[in-house]
Amino acid sequence: MNVMAGVHKKNKELEKQGQFYELLVYASSDGMLSVDMDGIITFINPAGMKILNIGKDVIGKHITEAVDFEPTILHVLETQEGYVDREFRLEGKSGVVHFVKTAIPLKDDSGEMIGVLDIFRNISDVKTMVNRMSGAQAKYTISNIIGGSVQTQEIRKMIKLAGSNDSPVLIQGESGTGKDIIAQSIHNCSDRCQGPYVSVNCLSLPRNLIESELFGYEEGSFTKNTGGRPGKIEMAHGGTIFLNNVSFIPLELQNKLIKSLKQKSVVRIGGFKEIPVDVRIISSSHLDIARMSEEKNFSEELYKIISNFTVNTSPLRDRQEDIEIISNQTLSQYNMMNGTNKRLSTEALELLHKWDWPDNVRELENAIEFAYCFAEGDEIMPSHLQIKLTEEKPEIKERKLMTLREAEAEAVKKALDHTNGNVTQAAKILGIGRNTLYGKIKEFDIL
Repeated sequence: MNVMAGVHKKNKELEKQGQFYELLVYASSDGMLSVDMDGIITFINPAGMKILNIGKDVIGKHITEAVDFEPTILHVLETQEGYVDREFRLEGKSGVVHFVKTAIPLKDDSGEMIGVLDIFRNISDVKTMVNRMSGAQAKYTISNIIGGSVQTQEIRKMIKLAGSNDSPVLIQGESGTGKDIIAQSIHNCSDRCQGPYVSVNCLSLPRNLIESELFGYEEGSFTKNTGGRPGKIEMAHGGTIFLNNVSFIPLELQNKLIKSLKQKSVVRIGGFKEIPVDVRIISSSHLDIARMSEEKNFSEELYKIISNFTVNTSPLRDRQEDIEIISNQTLSQYNMMNGTNKRLSTEALELLHKWDWPDNVRELENAIEFAYCFAEGDEIMPSHLQIKLTEEKPEIKERKLMTLREAEAEAVKKALDHTNGNVTQAAKILGIGRNTLYGKIKEFDIL
C-alpha cells in the first residue's frame, strides 16, 4: 500500500509539474511551434498563432501549408542542427517577415531525432525590448529648458515648431548649451514621442566603427562566428535618431547616409537587402558645418538634408539673466534631494555673473554643485566657489563656430602646449601616430 501511495503521489507531482510547464508555454510572449520529422505541425502556442497570423487548425498540417514563406525549420530537419537567436528576414506572398529564432532538435530516449521545436519573436518586439532596456528614450521635455532670456524663449518656440513637423533638424551652438536636451524636447513634442529615441555620439566613436554602429552588419560580416546586429538607424525605426557631433562622420560614409535618408532604408554591412526604416533625424554640431561644406570637408548634399530646420543655441555669457535662474534651479534640486535649504549670497551671485562661462550651462551647473558640497552652512559665499571664479574675469573673446580644420589645429596646438612641445606625448594625447602629428604640425604651420 505504501508503494502504491508513493507512486500515486509521484504521479500527482509530475502532473502538477506538467501543468506548470504547459502554463509557462501558453503564457510566453515568444512563439513556439514544433514539427515532426515529416514537417507536420504537432504543436503551436497562442503567441505563435498571433505572430504567424494562423489558427490552431494548422496542427496536423504540413508547415508549408501554414505559412506563405519558406520555413527555415525544414533546413533544421535536413541538417539535424539547431541554432540560437539567429535573425531571419523571409519573403512571403503577404510581405517580409522579420524574426529572431531559436531551433532545438527534439530527440527520444535513444537519441534519435523526432522533430524540431521552433521558438521565435518578431524583430520589432526585440528592438522595442532592447531600446527600453538600453534607455533609448527621451527623458527631457520643453519644461527642462530653463531661463527667462529672449534667446531661451526663442528656443522654446523653435522646439514647438520643430515638434509640429517631421523635418530633419540641425542644432548648432557651443558645447554645453544644451543641444541634447533640445533634441530630446523636440522628440517629445512630436508625433514620434511614443517611439524610440536613439542617440549616437559621432565624436566618441572610432572612425572604423561608425558605419557598423549606424547601419549594423549581417551575420559573418567580420568573422565566421559573428552574429548579425541591427544598427542605430534601424533601432530608431518609428522614432528619432539623434546624431550628436554629426560633423565628425567621415566624409566617405556621408554618401551612404544620404542614400539611406533619401530611400528611407538601410543596407547592413555585408548585406544587400534594403531594410525599410521610418526615422526622423536630428543632428547637432559645435562646428560650423556650412563653412565645412564650402571647404569640401562635409557633404554639401548631406548638409542641405539635415539643416532643413535649424536651431541655433546662444552661449550663456550672452544670456546673463539666465545665470541666476539656472543657478537657483540647480541649487533647488540638490536641496530637494538632500533635505537642505542652501542659498546663494548676493556676493556669490555677483561673481557668477562676472564669469565668462566658456563651457556654458554645463560649467555653471558643475560650479553650483561644487559650491553646494563645499558650503557647510545654508549660505553659499564667494569663498565656497571654485577658485577660478574668484579670479579676475577673463577677457571675453567672440567664439564663433569653428570648422573641423580649425578645431583640429586648435587641438594640436593645445596638446603641444600641454606637453611643452613633446611630440611623442602630444601624439599619445591626440590618439594619433608621431608621423601623423608631424604632418599636422607642418600642415597647420604650428612650429
